[in-house]
Amino acid sequence: MKPTARVINIINNILLLALLGIITTQLYITFLKHEEKFENPLRFINQNYGNDYISQYGKRFDEIKTMFPKPTHLTYVGEANESFEMGTFHYVLTQYFLSPNLIFTDNTIGDTVIYNLYISKQLNPATNFHLNNGWHVVKDFNNGLIILTK
Repeated sequence: MKPTARVINIINNILLLALLGIITTQLYITFLKHEEKFENPLRFINQNYGNDYISQYGKRFDEIKTMFPKPTHLTYVGEANESFEMGTFHYVLTQYFLSPNLIFTDNTIGDTVIYNLYISKQLNPATNFHLNNGWHVVKDFNNGLIILTK
């Protein structure tokens, strides 16, 4: 008896399903063999949480926040030789970490100045404009943040 086209079609479908089942099983077995090499997102977050650039940058402001319990106006001065992009980035991060204080750029005259010296970490008294014009250091946090007042 000759198989009809319908029987051949059913046999082909059964063989195709069996082949797909074998391929899927083999892929799953391969996945299980290599699963420990994959990075677990939860483990990655637990190991690296708080160790990124922005978190480390923000930790510098923990002590300074206690100096200003009420919102105040601060004049911001960044690094002298900083690129425009990094200067803006550091200025915005400073605004974020010291909010709700109002942080203005160095072209605003105020009674309190915050120096954010992320690279040089200290002021040069011989060449610093503020120190040579009657300002004095209120607190040097020894991490590049320095508060000056008149």
